[in-house]
Amino acid sequence: MRTITITESELVEMIQQIVTEKKKKKKKKDRCHRCADQSYGLETSAYKSGAIVKCRNGEQWVGKKC
Repeated sequence: MRTITITESELVEMIQQIVTEKKKKKKKKDRCHRCADQSYGLETSAYKSGAIVKCRNGEQWVGKKC
């Protein structure tokens, strides 16, 4: 096996890059996702996923304010 030598400053820089990438990838939930959370709870389920798809197609929760 090869050994790799990394300085402390290089390690800190790598960790900071990973953290900033994770923060950039985080997205806000859209209206359909919030409505599904209210109706079906925060846990993932097939019913919830189907409701989100229907909402995005304009078939569900048309007049509901979430």
